[in-house]
Amino acid sequence: MPYKVETFIKNVATTVGEGPHWDPETQTLLYVDLQAGNLHRYNTLTKIDEMRHYDVPTTLIVPRKSGGYVIGDGLNLSHLDWESGVRTVLASVDQGTRNRFNDGKCDASGRLWAGTMGYMEKPVFPEMEVASLYTLEKDLKVNRHLEKITISNGLAWTHNNTKMFYVDTMPREIWSFDFDLETGNMTNKQVLVKYPKDTIKTLGYPDGMTSDVDDKIWCAFYDGSCIIRYDPETGQEISRINFPTSQITSCCWGGKNFDELYVTSGHVNITDDQAGSVFRVTDLGTKGRPADVFLG
Repeated sequence: MPYKVETFIKNVATTVGEGPHWDPETQTLLYVDLQAGNLHRYNTLTKIDEMRHYDVPTTLIVPRKSGGYVIGDGLNLSHLDWESGVRTVLASVDQGTRNRFNDGKCDASGRLWAGTMGYMEKPVFPEMEVASLYTLEKDLKVNRHLEKITISNGLAWTHNNTKMFYVDTMPREIWSFDFDLETGNMTNKQVLVKYPKDTIKTLGYPDGMTSDVDDKIWCAFYDGSCIIRYDPETGQEISRINFPTSQITSCCWGGKNFDELYVTSGHVNITDDQAGSVFRVTDLGTKGRPADVFLG
């Protein structure tokens, strides 16, 4: 695969760059610097990277059809008015714990999927099996779909919305489910990919995820310096993209034709030249679909 990797925004994340989301209406790339509490909005037309800072981990940012954004801030899912910077809490979960939200994105019906993770005193040793995967429905009700999660991470669906894919980072597995878009029900859990313990040093930990128009899934690897494309029917690796830094966290499709893969990375206790950068990958021979937004 004759792909091209370029540094799109160098060293922008001071902690963990995460949660990329391409907004086609404004040609902007949304992403977070998670532990720094920074939300970014990079306009690819003006080359201006706007930022909002809060004194809490900011873990996801997704456009809201009615205006503004939904963000993950600590254990809250909140509405953000970008211009004023005002946050309004929509829902809170896992009260009385040291958990926080982690990755999240919307499905094709416009509900937001967002999971939590256990408190992590140092990488990569979180409290185990204390977190959950939730949805924020369009009526703003919260439903819990999975329990005993450790680090809720990547989410992806097939184009016909009959299969859903999900990463819990610490078991080092990618799971597949039969999916009902109307109800949001996940059934028939299968382990699609399981990584042997002896690959931790070379591959690290599965993290954020996306899918392409061919219904293949792409998974980023924290401490693995790569993104791997998988066949979702067999779990077999199809191809791999290598990066010049190790903490690859997530990816999304963007650009005018959705044929550019935008990739975030971390900057935690590493000093290499590209740590915390956002990368753009082109010439991949496929493309993605527009990311869904929150309709609540």
